[in-house]
Amino acid sequence: MYVTYREYQNLGYSLIPENEFSRYATMAEKSAGRFIPKNKKDKRGRIAVTKDNKRGLCEIADLYYGEKSQTNRKIAGFSNENYREQYFEGARLSIREQVREILGIYFTQEQLYRGV
Repeated sequence: MYVTYREYQNLGYSLIPENEFSRYATMAEKSAGRFIPKNKKDKRGRIAVTKDNKRGLCEIADLYYGEKSQTNRKIAGFSNENYREQYFEGARLSIREQVREILGIYFTQEQLYRGV
């Protein structure tokens, strides 16, 4: 694993409980690995990570945890008998698009595939 729970806490993150952290950290590593070329990985296929990269992986893990626990869901509207209201705050990005944005912030262009 690239980021331990202790590192996760030391970097200032606290959304994911310790007993669930390894699952979401693994999901973050796998999703980041899809956007990193094989020649930028070590012989075991692992990403060489810096402190900024670890922050990015923590952000992605929090994103997956928030999606699963629905902590980031907002009410988009309501209805009551013959009355209905809907609110639109713009299109919500998919998880994959959010992961790409996070990777663009915390990983250098040399670490990622061109166009990410």
